[in-house]
Amino acid sequence: MRNPHRLLVVVVAGAIGLAGAVARRPGGSAGGPEAAATLEAIYALPAERAETHVLQRGETLSGVLARASITGQELADLLLALRRHENPRRLTPGVEVTVRRWVSDGTPRAVEVRLNADSTVRLDRSASGWASRVLVTPTTVDTVYVAGQIEAGRTLYQALVEDADLKLPVKERVQLVGELAEIYAFKLNFAQEIHPGDRYRLIYEREARPDGTARRRRILIAEVQSQGRTYPAIYFRGEEGDGDYYDREGNSLRSGFRRYPVDYVRITSNFNWRRYHPILGIYRAHLGTDFGAAHGTPVKATADGTVAFAGREGGYGNVIILRHANGYTTRYAHLSRFAAGIRAGRRVRQGEVIGYVGATGLATGPHLHYELRRNGQPIDVRTAKLPGGPPVPKALRGEFEKVVEERFALLEGWVDSAGPRFAAARAERSPEEGT
Repeated sequence: MRNPHRLLVVVVAGAIGLAGAVARRPGGSAGGPEAAATLEAIYALPAERAETHVLQRGETLSGVLARASITGQELADLLLALRRHENPRRLTPGVEVTVRRWVSDGTPRAVEVRLNADSTVRLDRSASGWASRVLVTPTTVDTVYVAGQIEAGRTLYQALVEDADLKLPVKERVQLVGELAEIYAFKLNFAQEIHPGDRYRLIYEREARPDGTARRRRILIAEVQSQGRTYPAIYFRGEEGDGDYYDREGNSLRSGFRRYPVDYVRITSNFNWRRYHPILGIYRAHLGTDFGAAHGTPVKATADGTVAFAGREGGYGNVIILRHANGYTTRYAHLSRFAAGIRAGRRVRQGEVIGYVGATGLATGPHLHYELRRNGQPIDVRTAKLPGGPPVPKALRGEFEKVVEERFALLEGWVDSAGPRFAAARAERSPEEGT
């Protein structure tokens, strides 16, 4: 009887020899890599195909899914699963709905409802029905350095927004200018006090999404050199409380009060002890300042405080009264509506939107009537000497000085040149899933 192991060796050797013969070019010997035979690419059909629909104005999610041929009981079960995370009736135009189908038979295997840039509800179909979970867009934390010089005929806004070397979304550049203006609102007027030759540099952290946009960001340190003077701004937050911006000595960069409660100032009526009232037709005291603005313009709290009253009050119409430290109060009148959550007893921060311009009460058109009082006595906001913001508390001075040293070391660590430089990603945030 033949040895079966010997037969196996012969068969394997023959197979190897045949493979070698196939690999050689006809009539030639084995050459280098360029002479080796190549295999043709094998194309595998995808297991699924995806189609994306956009919710149109006046359209419902049910209508979008019906266009995608998801109807009847299957649609009802899907909407029920979605309600665990989001009410389908609250979806707004522009929401993207992606339907994923099996290529083999065209049946849906999953649906993704993109609620916003950071949250997507994923609905997976199985034999037992639809299951839902929330996917959070992952972000990477970057540290970004931005610097430049103001050229003749240009503003800080133009220098940042139109910087071709600044590899950031234009919307983010615009927001960055706004944040800088807010930080320096009580130190520099960017519209009038920035001149050719002035320089700026700053470092900020951003949570970057995969598409390059930022979920949120915070300026860690900024420095503006204007007319030979340097204005630093260091972000500092103690163990408790909200963070704020300070100079190197720990003095707050913000005043205790903003001068005005709207961003774009157009005064239509000044503080006057005897003013002719256009509706009542009589002369009487006008103990505030009126700002002309479009209906719906955001109105901001001029200082930290507590809502003492939010409601309707005679000729003031919809009005908010804030109570502040040291006997100060502010009044915001003729509002079209209040911001979400504004009610008596609520704490608000300086610069927080509390309402929107309107024409309620005795008003000839949309405008904001603003009053500032101390111990009940009215004050003309245009000429008043407003109190300063609180400095870094003495108990936190040591911690603050360490932060100042670290931030300036970080700022000096980059070459001071126009355009941004990105540090290595310090952390990566993975998607969070909920069920």
